Amino acid sequence: MAHKLSEGSLEIIMNGGHYDKPVMQVLGSKKIQGSGANEKFRLLISDGKHSHSFAMLATQLNDKLITGELSDYSVVQIDRFVTSVLKNTGKGEKRVMIILEITIIAPGTEIGKKLGNPQTWTEDSAASTAAQPAMQPVSRPHPVTTAIAKPTPNPALDSSMLSSQMTHPIASLSPYQNKWVIKARVMSKSPIRTWSNARGEGKLFSMDLCDESGEIRATAFKNECDKFYDMIQVDKVYYISRCQLKTANKQFTNLKNDYEMSFTPDTVVAECMDEASSVPSIKYEFVPINEIANKNPDTLLDVIGVCKTVADLQELTARSTGKLLKKREITLVDSSGGAVILTLWGSEAEKFDGSTNPVIAAKGARLTEFNGSKSLSCLASTMLRLNPDLPEAHKLRGWYDNGGANMDIVNISARSGAYGGGSNEWITFAEAEAKQLGAGDKGDYYTLLGVLTFTFSDNAVYKACPQEQCNKKLVDQENGLYRCEKCNREYPNFKYRLLLGANVSDPTGDQRITAFNEAAEAMLGKTSAEIGQMFEYDKSAYSQIFEDVKFKTFVFKFRTKMETYSDEARLKTTVMSAQPVDYKDANARLIKSIKALSGVEV
Repeated sequence: MAHKLSEGSLEIIMNGGHYDKPVMQVLGSKKIQGSGANEKFRLLISDGKHSHSFAMLATQLNDKLITGELSDYSVVQIDRFVTSVLKNTGKGEKRVMIILEITIIAPGTEIGKKLGNPQTWTEDSAASTAAQPAMQPVSRPHPVTTAIAKPTPNPALDSSMLSSQMTHPIASLSPYQNKWVIKARVMSKSPIRTWSNARGEGKLFSMDLCDESGEIRATAFKNECDKFYDMIQVDKVYYISRCQLKTANKQFTNLKNDYEMSFTPDTVVAECMDEASSVPSIKYEFVPINEIANKNPDTLLDVIGVCKTVADLQELTARSTGKLLKKREITLVDSSGGAVILTLWGSEAEKFDGSTNPVIAAKGARLTEFNGSKSLSCLASTMLRLNPDLPEAHKLRGWYDNGGANMDIVNISARSGAYGGGSNEWITFAEAEAKQLGAGDKGDYYTLLGVLTFTFSDNAVYKACPQEQCNKKLVDQENGLYRCEKCNREYPNFKYRLLLGANVSDPTGDQRITAFNEAAEAMLGKTSAEIGQMFEYDKSAYSQIFEDVKFKTFVFKFRTKMETYSDEARLKTTVMSAQPVDYKDANARLIKSIKALSGVEV
């Protein structure tokens, strides 16, 4: 089959014009920089009349080249591209074509030869072309993506001037250029962070930017942090110029760019007030949940799923810093039949509401492994979106609402005999004892449907240190002040905290348990502050709370560990979370168990 190339298209494109979806042939490729996910390749392309070796392949298309799908002599249709003018040291300027989307019409193995007799396109040929009669313009349904204008000698650049400047694609930025303007969308913005070391102290924030050609991290320090933090908002589009570019530190970013930007005192930023919709938002490379189990730990992944269950907010203290951390675990499912735990931290964990089973898209979540189970954890750089306007999200919503919610799933975060942060299996006290949970060096976790048969109201509430990162019980100095031995300070105020002892029973046995603040609040149905006020001023109401909760049923998530007290070994079981029973889910589990016992295939 003969393949017709778009003869003359390179001439138009390299002269700054636009040609809609040209058909070209790839004659060769060369790796020019980077490694791994950040490799960059240059292509030698031909339209049958001219050939040109300054065509860059966008990094998201690298797999086509690496796997051999895009090989020498392939005939392709270039669906989307941008051009940029780069400074060519000692040789003026050179226009580069950056290929963003491509369709392979015929593989190189099928063509097997060079089509036509293309001549190398050069700047000289462009000059001779300019002396010839003008070519008829090619119709184009899409707006032209403009290239950067020639540098002007005037160093003063005001933000009001940025929108009139011609823009530069992110993918073509390098430290060897200093006159450029980008038009980019803010994908995410970090909180302001502070640092202090031997060289001084300061503050910074970072943000991730994208345009149709690629992504890049930008960081603002000290004065620039104060100047731009409140101005720059997530999902808005800005013109940005005069930043310093340097090699990216891959320890702190997973973006596919070898470089990152730092704001300087000369940096200029202006919000784009028109055509912002032409700049794409976050670029995802979603991994189906059932394939996550095959990925290596510490890999950064993009995932999308429906939030099926939400655990209670938990508090823990970081061993290294002593800082109080807050986290929440949510279970994501998708149509691949997989389920995975995603851990949220800090304010994201506190404000998260999963009551409507939202679709969650996470970019750059870290894969972790513990005792054979794999789960995802959000980092400071992770981008989280609820119910995003994406085709994948709309498809998942339809799947979940039309039977997907009842689909049998394989939870890759579950591990045999234990609850690894999100096990979907319920076991009994008898099964926990038979499996000797808690007897190992580390604590074991499991989920159980149980009844709260008794609660110990005495000493269930106490006055704790008012500092957010400290929950130590205070000593009443009986002079209006309270002393925290951990902080070594006295305070005139305090906060109430709960430490609830209780008994939980199921049909196979019972267990003495301990519930700390958040778990105890979920069981008692009141906040620690409310219960503390009742303890001080309404003892009758305080006692009634503990009576009302007796014989209520919860789905408990326990941590159990054998500990030694006065040379006596005891099994200590702590409530990680307690949730009311979802009877639809409980009945489905019961039916499944009955079918399994009766030999019916499930």
